[in-house]
Amino acid sequence: MIKKVISVISVGLLCLGNAVCGTPVSDSLRIELSKTEENGLQKERLAEVYLRLSEEYESANVDSSIYFTDKGLEIYKRPTYESWIYLRLLNSKATYYYSNGEFEKSKTMYLDLLSHASKMKERDYDFEATVSMSVGVVYRKLGITDSTLFYYNQASDYAKISADKSTLSSIYYNIGAMYFASERYGDALPNAEIAAKYAQEIDDVNMYMYSRILLAAAYARMGKYTEGAEILKDNIEMAIDKNFIMLAMSSFGPLLSNYQLWGKKDSVKIYMDKYGKYVDEIPAGSPTALEIMATRASIYNWMGEYQKSLDILLENPQLLSQISYEVYNRLLYNNYEALGDYKKAFERLLDVYAYRDSLMKTSINTEMSELNAKLNVNAKELEISRLENEHARQKAANVRLGIYMGGVIVLLFIIILILQHKRKIQQKEAELISAKRYIDGLENERKRLAKDLHDGVCNDLLGVIMHIKRNDVSDEEKQNAIHLLEEIRCGVRDISHELMPPSFQFTDLDEMLNDYFAKTEEQTGIHIEYTSSSDKGWEQIPHKVGYEVYRIMQEMMSNIVKYANVDHVQVKMKQEMENLKMEISYDGKWDENDNKNSGIGMRTIDDRLKTIGGIYYVTKDNGVVINIDIHLFGNV
Repeated sequence: MIKKVISVISVGLLCLGNAVCGTPVSDSLRIELSKTEENGLQKERLAEVYLRLSEEYESANVDSSIYFTDKGLEIYKRPTYESWIYLRLLNSKATYYYSNGEFEKSKTMYLDLLSHASKMKERDYDFEATVSMSVGVVYRKLGITDSTLFYYNQASDYAKISADKSTLSSIYYNIGAMYFASERYGDALPNAEIAAKYAQEIDDVNMYMYSRILLAAAYARMGKYTEGAEILKDNIEMAIDKNFIMLAMSSFGPLLSNYQLWGKKDSVKIYMDKYGKYVDEIPAGSPTALEIMATRASIYNWMGEYQKSLDILLENPQLLSQISYEVYNRLLYNNYEALGDYKKAFERLLDVYAYRDSLMKTSINTEMSELNAKLNVNAKELEISRLENEHARQKAANVRLGIYMGGVIVLLFIIILILQHKRKIQQKEAELISAKRYIDGLENERKRLAKDLHDGVCNDLLGVIMHIKRNDVSDEEKQNAIHLLEEIRCGVRDISHELMPPSFQFTDLDEMLNDYFAKTEEQTGIHIEYTSSSDKGWEQIPHKVGYEVYRIMQEMMSNIVKYANVDHVQVKMKQEMENLKMEISYDGKWDENDNKNSGIGMRTIDDRLKTIGGIYYVTKDNGVVINIDIHLFGNV
């Protein structure tokens, strides 16, 4: 809203107005005010609501605007210059004095505001730029151009610090208006274009249209009436489409002035008929209403209706806030002269020439040229700063994107590792299940063979023995046959017992192996040296592990007997904590390929070790050493 204050103050140069605030906004603020007053909230909050209401009404109803400003100031029992809300309320008060034509009061209050704003702990350069520009506008109204330039320069410096596009738009607009007032229309054009550009970037419809009005006015003064008229007609249609009637009428007065300069009275009448119906919708006393009133005074003078023009000017002194001091007095001079009142005409002419002193104007033109150059430099610096900030933001965005992409890649890599790990686990579980099934099938087959041997072959041999004993055969032959059959039956029984699973109900792994090695030694003639030790007791070994270890030792000893060609084997078994270690050593041969291809024995060993979480490895430095390591309770 601060930027709106600047535009309202400066529109007088071109007879510009402002757009009325949307009713929903004002209504919502009134509701908020009612709630705030009822709830008795702190004064800063209440003052802020009054300030916002004042700003909403400042372009539509000056009386309502000053009413809410005064209500906000009444909250403070003493001057509270350390409050930004208080300073902004004073700014609205100063703007009211300006709109009412009380330029000295307005100037004094603006200067006081600047003094206190610069002492704030946290400075608001945007606010200071606004107030500095307002001071410059007041000085321009008073005809003190050197002070005008000083505060315009100061506003430009503050705006450069804040880099706020809304403030910059207002400043460039006012600079352009100053050039326009000094009849430097070529300098007014680029400033109006820059102001419109900034306003469009921040979607400020009001400031955008005001800047285009200034642009059109400059075109008209340069004789480019067609360009000026097109801009203003486009403004009006655009505002009417958006139902911004007051904003549309802000371009109506300048459009009539454009055709007046062009000398097209018929066009003036056409557009007064076309858009005149909207004038009645404008609140009386609003800047837009005053602007149209000033335009009519000028047109009446142009059409020779001097008394009508004079009446409008004299009955509405607040028109000074809408047109320049020089234009106002020149209109009065023309009317008095045409009506034959030469004394008053001469007085007004003196005021005009005092304002347009040629010597001072030469000096001022030089300063204005320096200001224009400075503004161009500032604009370039701001653009460079904007590009640098944009580059920095882009670089930061690229860094963030890189971090995000890196994070995504790392996350995908982790997910892939997890999936691979799960796949390996699933593969191992599948292998373990397969091994268990294989071992279970093997054991079932062993049980079947053992049962068949025991129940079938052994019983048949026993029957043959009994039959021989009953036939007429010599005693010596009978005894030989019986002895041979008995040996066969014992061998088959041993095989049957070896195929049958060992029972750990009444014994442990150590005793079972000790018995097995003794029988193997007796049957094969190979000396087996067996030693064992346990720190917990062999009965602590789970039966499942003991059974598989027993079978593994059977397979190992079977392979050694078949392929190693040795007469001495050393077996060590040791239990430490939860680990069972076995070492089988002999001085013979071990061919990995032969063992792998020799049958199902080694595969059976591998499968059995998988089922109980064990591994084996072979070293052949000094003889052959087979090491078996089993984690007793990990996989059982």
